[in-house]
Amino acid sequence: MSASGSSVRARERGIALAAAVFVLVALAALLAGLWYAALQEYRVGANVVSDRRAFDAAEAGIDAELAGWDAAALNRLAVNDTAVFSGSLGGGATGYVGVVRRLGSDLFIIESAGRDARGLSQRTIGALARLAPLRLGLDAALISAGPVRIGRGALVDALSGDSASGCAAPPAGAGVMLGDSADLVLSDCPAGTCLRGNPALGVDPSLRHLAAPLLGESGWSALVAHSDTIAGGAFPTSPAWYARGDLSLPAGAVVGPVVLLVQGDLLIEAGARFAGLAVVRGRLIMRGSGGSIAGSVIAGGADLSALGEAHATLVFNPCAIGSALGAAAPAQALPERSWVAIYRDTQ
Repeated sequence: MSASGSSVRARERGIALAAAVFVLVALAALLAGLWYAALQEYRVGANVVSDRRAFDAAEAGIDAELAGWDAAALNRLAVNDTAVFSGSLGGGATGYVGVVRRLGSDLFIIESAGRDARGLSQRTIGALARLAPLRLGLDAALISAGPVRIGRGALVDALSGDSASGCAAPPAGAGVMLGDSADLVLSDCPAGTCLRGNPALGVDPSLRHLAAPLLGESGWSALVAHSDTIAGGAFPTSPAWYARGDLSLPAGAVVGPVVLLVQGDLLIEAGARFAGLAVVRGRLIMRGSGGSIAGSVIAGGADLSALGEAHATLVFNPCAIGSALGAAAPAQALPERSWVAIYRDTQ
């Protein structure tokens, strides 16, 4: 083999090596680019997922606060006062913290900051909410689905209102509203001394079932769900109470204004005073001297006939009813927009 042929082959081997190295470098660069692009896509996707989880947590905070609205605390906030809340989702690190601020008599703003489990994202959203008290259209001191007995010493009054507080009774409020006029029994009551209203007796056949046109089963269940159960004879501090059976307001007790739900009978003892709205599945019973109710009672029946020389009153008071329903009202997000994003300058 000549020297020139060997030199050519050596040069060819050198070119092949250089080409192979170039191809390997190019492939490595291409793979690095693909890896970098995939990594960026992964990071972008992870950030999107993290941001969405944070947003969902923030939205869950608002939903949870509205669903579990603490009327006893939140409805008593002064304008511009705040209350803090927090929670977690699924028992993990994903969760929310927020604040409820009262803006007006019935308007609130709820701000909720959600975070994802890894702490990579945080989203803050806000929602306006308004108190939504139950609208019952009450127009009588006593609304009963069953028999009502009123005797000497009792007064059911839908005309007087409450002059001390400046709360006037409506011009057309019935003293007693019944499903059948035959359900009213007056004993030893001269005209106008036991029952006053405009009219004194109103008749609504739909009242044959307890509170059918006013609450119904769904309305009753909704009120019970937002009420605190009376346990062990201790009255709650919340604005809505629920008694699973019979309930007695003892002598001298002063209650209200509250919404009171009683599954059984409600007994007003001598000197006990109640203000607000009472919904009684059983009967309203008043005994002894000095017992009084200011507001309205919806009941399955009533017995105010065993007073004798004692004196007890049931006075229709729209202001006490409004105060009780307002204090116990849940809040609902405004329908115009369920939420709005909130951005804060952290510098």
